[in-house]
Amino acid sequence: MEDTITKTSIPGLVLIKRPTNEDDRGFFREPARIREMEEVTGIKFNVAQMNHARSSKNTLRGIHIAPWNKLIYVTRGKVQSVLVDLRENSQTYKKYESFIVGDENRTSIFIPKGVGNSYLVLSDNADYIYLTDEEWSPGREYGVAWNDPTLNIPWQLDGEPVLSEKDKDNLNL
Repeated sequence: MEDTITKTSIPGLVLIKRPTNEDDRGFFREPARIREMEEVTGIKFNVAQMNHARSSKNTLRGIHIAPWNKLIYVTRGKVQSVLVDLRENSQTYKKYESFIVGDENRTSIFIPKGVGNSYLVLSDNADYIYLTDEEWSPGREYGVAWNDPTLNIPWQLDGEPVLSEKDKDNLNL
């Protein structure tokens, strides 16, 4: 597989695929090269924080909107990653993109600030790693309801989603 950085229909949101080197011991992969990502997006990305979330099947996290850029990668499992452009002055405001990433599709996703980040766990468990270019602090991000009728996202749910109390209280747009 060749290195690819693919632009999506949402400006600044890109998919990053890098080759995997496998042998009888396992595999090695570079999920992303920051310089290459910056060249394609035009966005400087200096890592300030790294986060790791483990979630069980049908856990739905988000839609979270933050004033920082994120680079996500699923190290184990399978998730439906849904990204929503919630930058009010954007030509793609309220547009979403949905991708299946994880064990079967080793893709990193760069999410520019102001684009809502959410994901639904489709496997028994999933490990979700993400880097941010600013440290988290309270009161700087907000959420939108996962089932907002304006967005009408076709989630690949198997029953009811498992939501945090915070995400249960998110409002529609």
